[in-house]
Amino acid sequence: MPKSLRQKLIEKGWQEEDINRTLDILFSEDKQEKHARYAHFSSPIIYWAGLLVAIIGNLLISVVFIPFLMILNSVQLYIIMGSMGAIFGAMFNLLLRDIEHVDAKHHVMAGVFIPSIALITVFVMVTLANTFNAIIKSPVQHNPYVISVIYVLAFSAPYAWYKWNDLREEKRHQKEVSLEQQSSEQQSGQLAQ
Repeated sequence: MPKSLRQKLIEKGWQEEDINRTLDILFSEDKQEKHARYAHFSSPIIYWAGLLVAIIGNLLISVVFIPFLMILNSVQLYIIMGSMGAIFGAMFNLLLRDIEHVDAKHHVMAGVFIPSIALITVFVMVTLANTFNAIIKSPVQHNPYVISVIYVLAFSAPYAWYKWNDLREEKRHQKEVSLEQQSSEQQSGQLAQ
């Protein structure tokens, strides 16, 4: 278990008066209010910037993968697209999860909007690669529907996993609260008798 700041300062030889003054400065109500205001106003900016980065990232991935689409067979491509989707989805999920003051509707919007954009861009990318292969008379052709679905499922998997774990944790917490309430009601009932 990590040591508290107070414990660390005591170990360094700080006086109790200095420790209390430092902790008052760091954790004062004024500082907490400033942090809350900053987080409230900066979170939407971070959120929209993150969405923009995710959209641009999906477009870049699409452009970069066109040469690979022209030479790889289906199994290799499925593995690579699934891996890239999972990696990019995990990064997007990390960004979305760490934004403090974004309400649930924005999380849902991002959870639907970004995979939809990814689905469209990957579909267009595969169709474009198939067109290039037809022009150069290459026998390599891929199903844009299958590759798009693989990418989007892999992209959405980290977010779905996070939400599933979040719901499990919430249910566990509600169960603990319910058990504590029952226990306290039983104790108060026994005391009343």
